[in-house]
Amino acid sequence: MDTQRIKPTQALWRKYWYLAPLAVFFILSWKVMHYFGDASYMVEHDKLVTAKVEQGLFQVNVRATGVLKPLNIRWVSTQVSGRIEQVFVKAGAEVNQGDVLVQLSNPELNRELEKARWELEANKAESYAAYIALESQLLDVENMVIAAEYNYLSAKLKLDAESALMKQGNATVSALDYQKSQLAVKQQKQFWLSQQQKVAKMQLTMQATKTAQQARLGLMENNYQRVIEQVNALAVIASTSGVVQQVSLALGERTEVGSSVALIADQASLFAELQVQEVQAKDIRLGQLVSIDTRTSQIKGKISRIDPAVKVGMVLVDVTIIDPLPAEARPDLTVDGLIEVSSIKDALYVKRPVYAPRESQVGLYKLNAEGTFASKKLVKLGQSSVNKIQVVTGLNVGDEIIISDTSAWQEHQQVMIN
Repeated sequence: MDTQRIKPTQALWRKYWYLAPLAVFFILSWKVMHYFGDASYMVEHDKLVTAKVEQGLFQVNVRATGVLKPLNIRWVSTQVSGRIEQVFVKAGAEVNQGDVLVQLSNPELNRELEKARWELEANKAESYAAYIALESQLLDVENMVIAAEYNYLSAKLKLDAESALMKQGNATVSALDYQKSQLAVKQQKQFWLSQQQKVAKMQLTMQATKTAQQARLGLMENNYQRVIEQVNALAVIASTSGVVQQVSLALGERTEVGSSVALIADQASLFAELQVQEVQAKDIRLGQLVSIDTRTSQIKGKISRIDPAVKVGMVLVDVTIIDPLPAEARPDLTVDGLIEVSSIKDALYVKRPVYAPRESQVGLYKLNAEGTFASKKLVKLGQSSVNKIQVVTGLNVGDEIIISDTSAWQEHQQVMIN
């Protein structure tokens, strides 16, 4: 006879044990979803840099680097050839106009000077002797004029006396003698006039000879003065006052005419030469104010020249300094320039995010009020300054955005900030 087995009743919790883990899973999933929201990426707060949108006067500036350069700079060169006998200055020395920088030596010039001096003296003596000889000849001709005049007057007196006798009918004077006397008067008068013309010609000859001699003498004097100037030019002097930037010649070196000796700059008059990126150069105008930072002082300037050419992606801009120069100012000193381009009143602006070019639309991550999530928003940007940029649309005053690099998670619309 079979014994009926009584089937034991299974506990309810054993039968539905899987429900508890499933409930826990759903609760945890709900909490995780509530915690993460719609975020599909998580970033650490310590690695982010954020900034808030502000409103007010937006100053559009362009930053550029450059150097101070002297406004007045001169290369001093040699006027004659020679050998460097002595160097009186070094780079950094202050010199005044007329100070001797380098002394050259050239024995040939000294010999040429002595030769030119003797040639000038000889020419002066020859010119004087020739002029004295011409004066003597003129004196002889003038004496002949006087003698011819006397002869003419004597012949005329005789003719006048004979003419008077002829009128009285006096037979002591023959007709032949009378005619001879008339002819003699004409001859003497003609001879006298010819001697006068000879004196005039002699005077013109003397004047022409004197002019020619003076021209030759002037040429000799000019040659002598030229050699003197060449000898004096052996002492190379500073053509302007300033500070010696460079000395190009060494002791004992042979130089030719036009060789560069020293570079002298006037440190009292400097200007800034800035390098502006070509994409920003279109905003630069003459007369714009510039703040120049020498790392020690801040001085004001004004744009005076814009180079029309682009060199290696940069445009050179000259800035005239309008403030007194600080003590540290010197040629080739590296400076930073902040060019004041324009001002926009009542503008929205924010610190410039990474990869946010001016006049563009970019996706920026805006933080929520708690700062736990950041959502990507399309923002239109306007003018840019050194470290700030104008917000045209997409953000409001007080909005906080991420300005650090977000390129690693640009495809996510919302990120969680841990």
